[in-house]
Amino acid sequence: MAMTIQFALFLVLAMGSMVPSAMAESKAEPDKLITSLFEAVNERLQADQDKIAADKTHLITIGDEVLAPYVSFETMAKQILGKNWRKITPDQRVRYTQAFRQRVSLSLVSQYDPSKKYDLEVTGARQNDKGDQAAVNSVVTEVKTGTKYNISYKLFVGRNASNWQVYDIVVEGVSVLQSFKTASAEDFKNNGIEYMIAQLQNSETATQGSESTVQ
Repeated sequence: MAMTIQFALFLVLAMGSMVPSAMAESKAEPDKLITSLFEAVNERLQADQDKIAADKTHLITIGDEVLAPYVSFETMAKQILGKNWRKITPDQRVRYTQAFRQRVSLSLVSQYDPSKKYDLEVTGARQNDKGDQAAVNSVVTEVKTGTKYNISYKLFVGRNASNWQVYDIVVEGVSVLQSFKTASAEDFKNNGIEYMIAQLQNSETATQGSESTVQ
């Protein structure tokens, strides 16, 4: 399960940097967007294998190139903190979101396995009546073993937005956001937001240290 969540999160991280030009010009349907992004992710990873082998943090560079238009880390952070989001200052919101995003990025770097290849089949998609929220269901297959994973992507589009944004991924019925949210509620109650931000930043430093050792 941990591997599939890491893989699903990598798709979120990478989506923004690998959008075909045709997708960037108009608001694609959610299912077509996910399919195109998945294919582009695989192509980019293959093309950049030498750079990744030389420095795995190149994965972060790939993800950060044009990440913002297609992934809403602020929405993720807000969902994770729940009602506690209203209890913190705007500055704390920004710093928590940035620390969470960077922590996810570095975690994916440490978990990335170039020997694993995947295929994706979109099995269904639906939107709400307003047309501003969507869910795309898929089956992701590990090519070498044939192991299949049910992965769903949750997206929304703002009133003035030109494209859909991913804000959650559900792997085998387990929401990535819910996994974070369960732990954060108790942490916020016992330690507060500044402690949580510091812990995320400390985790970033630890992960970077381990990556340096590997290199």
